[in-house]
Amino acid sequence: MHPKPTHLGAEFAAQFQDASIVRAYPHRPPYPAAVFAFLVGLLPQASRAVLDLGCGTGDLARPLAPLVARVDAVDISAGMLEAARALPGGDQPNLTWIAGSAEAAPVRPPYGLITAGESLHWMAWDVVLPRCHALLVPGGALAIVEREEAPQPWFAELVLLIQRYSTNTAFRPYHLIYELTTRALFTPLGEWLTEFLPHRQTIASFIESLHSRNGFSRDRMPPSAAAAFDDGVRALLAAAFPDGHVTLHVRARITWGTPSPSVPGTRSTPATTPPLPPKKG
Repeated sequence: MHPKPTHLGAEFAAQFQDASIVRAYPHRPPYPAAVFAFLVGLLPQASRAVLDLGCGTGDLARPLAPLVARVDAVDISAGMLEAARALPGGDQPNLTWIAGSAEAAPVRPPYGLITAGESLHWMAWDVVLPRCHALLVPGGALAIVEREEAPQPWFAELVLLIQRYSTNTAFRPYHLIYELTTRALFTPLGEWLTEFLPHRQTIASFIESLHSRNGFSRDRMPPSAAAAFDDGVRALLAAAFPDGHVTLHVRARITWGTPSPSVPGTRSTPATTPPLPPKKG
């Protein structure tokens, strides 16, 4: 099996444990509300439990919890989980925050649905996909959820700024579903798109959302580079939005399917799942 793209390596994934990225993460646009009803519709009757991998601050887990039996939300970043608990819906009794990697965190199977919101690309695919298969009930699915923004006239100039200042100089365009399917790790069963919905935020908030992305951790950028990047984005947006507020049009793309039981070319072995301690409180 050919290796993952270099720019998706563990050293870049580790940036999401940086305190500055944790602080910037809430500036990302929310998922459209229609996402959650659709995800609930993917649950089989055999299990109404959901596992959210790479949950971050719980953008999927917190709104899903009132709609299902339980949600177990896993993230390797202790800072992300601390922030998630403090956000609205972070203390629901059927929502359990689990510190650990998607590859090895203790969980409580079986699950009817596993979700990954803008996170699966950072994981070890040859470990996580077979593990997901073992954790799902028959008929369960893995749902990959992504946010997309409608093109804006100023995007091309923004891309140039991103390319100039990103600390992830290895980046190249890629397509996650293609990467997984060509490795025979995932069989898509369907794809669904929400409508584009407007999301309005201040220019300052939009700039902070960029610092929640890989390659723009303020903890890793030289201060002078971070300031120059911010100034460039601010000047670009001030011309397009003289009132100081950016309006984006955001939609979600959900691709659901079946994770493979084993890595192609290897013998299938049962996935081991460390037990999760009983929840307190």
